Amino acid sequence: MYALKIITESVSALVAPPAVRRKRRKVLPRNEWPDSVSATVDNLLQRLPPQDQAMIRATKRGDLLLYQRSFGGGICNYYGLNKGNTKLFIAACGRRCKPADASAKIIEALWLRLQDS
Repeated sequence: MYALKIITESVSALVAPPAVRRKRRKVLPRNEWPDSVSATVDNLLQRLPPQDQAMIRATKRGDLLLYQRSFGGGICNYYGLNKGNTKLFIAACGRRCKPADASAKIIEALWLRLQDS
């Protein structure tokens, strides 16, 4: 359980300390929502610091669910999955699905992209 806490707390780009959180947008405006998993991953790669990218790259595929609660929650909030970004739901799941399911697909796509780099 301690390892889970360390991993989920260390992804800093979307889950920032309170002082930093006030300065960042919590949610993209509706007109800036990505409509594909690829565009979402592109945006995440621009926002994630190198140390977070390295940590995700080093994670085993089966352990990606460890990121679901904090990092996945940040993805749901920031990219409008909690507000009805239907195009991203369809791109991630092939149909309307739960925000957590869509963010899991996005995290896996991010992981795959990092494996190729």
